Amino acid sequence: MLGVHAKETPKLSVEEEQQFLYYFYEAERLIQLQQIEQAKPVVEFCYALNPNDATINNYMGLYAQAEEQTDAMAMYFRRAYELNPQEYWYNHHVLLLQSDDKKIQQQAVKQMAEMAKKDTKNAELHGVLQKAYIVLKQYRQALEVQDRLDSINGYDAMSAMQRYRLNAMMKNNKQAIYEIERYLDIDPDNYQFQVFRMQLYEQTHQPPEKMVPAYEAVLRMDSRNIVVMNNLAWNLCLLGKNLMQAEELSRITIMREPSNPIYLDTYGWIMYQLGDCQSALFYLERAIENSGEKVEKEIETHYKEVKKKCK
Repeated sequence: MLGVHAKETPKLSVEEEQQFLYYFYEAERLIQLQQIEQAKPVVEFCYALNPNDATINNYMGLYAQAEEQTDAMAMYFRRAYELNPQEYWYNHHVLLLQSDDKKIQQQAVKQMAEMAKKDTKNAELHGVLQKAYIVLKQYRQALEVQDRLDSINGYDAMSAMQRYRLNAMMKNNKQAIYEIERYLDIDPDNYQFQVFRMQLYEQTHQPPEKMVPAYEAVLRMDSRNIVVMNNLAWNLCLLGKNLMQAEELSRITIMREPSNPIYLDTYGWIMYQLGDCQSALFYLERAIENSGEKVEKEIETHYKEVKKKCK
């Protein structure tokens, strides 16, 4: 079992320093060779010789972690951090962030934020800090960290996605949309982002003028997607433009799913806009018949309006 040594030891003599270095490098060699168990007694001996070495404390923490000695693990990782904060911040702060105590989590975030100010090029540090801010729902601070990550790694799809998500979590829909559109200006053929844009437009109830090009972009890459096809046809109909294109698209959807009430409703409404009342009523009646017990309010409204105006 690994012991916890709390007592400070005096400065090593030259002979002790040489002895420590010999066993230290032997421990490093064994660990690099993945001979972890063989390295353990060497690491423990190094710790006995010099408990104030950051690397040895980190190794002791890793062995304690493997043996589920949580108190010892926390102590060793904390000591490694105190002895060399720049090199051994990670394990100590991850433990703090995993605490159920919000004050301890905030303490870890504060320490990492201070380190990040000094170590502006450390992408790993900034990445962990950002995740911590997100867990604590400090989304604005997480966005500020993203600015620094972009200065380190450059702006890319991952950056755009993170900016989109953070703004969405803050319910800043306008900025979330901007982040998706911004990336699509760079990479217009990115299917995933085209779908995100389409879904975001739907969720935020964008006008048909914006919905039509969003659906068209997705349909170009997924030409057999009849849900998108129906939605594009519907929005073209709402615009009152390209009704023949809308009819062609909608006709494909009801040919593939002839009993789908949503698609039948779309086709019926398009036929109404084209002035074909008889066809409009026929397809709207089929939509109602295929709706089961509960008829969609919109379908019912369409049917009543067409019936009233097409006497």
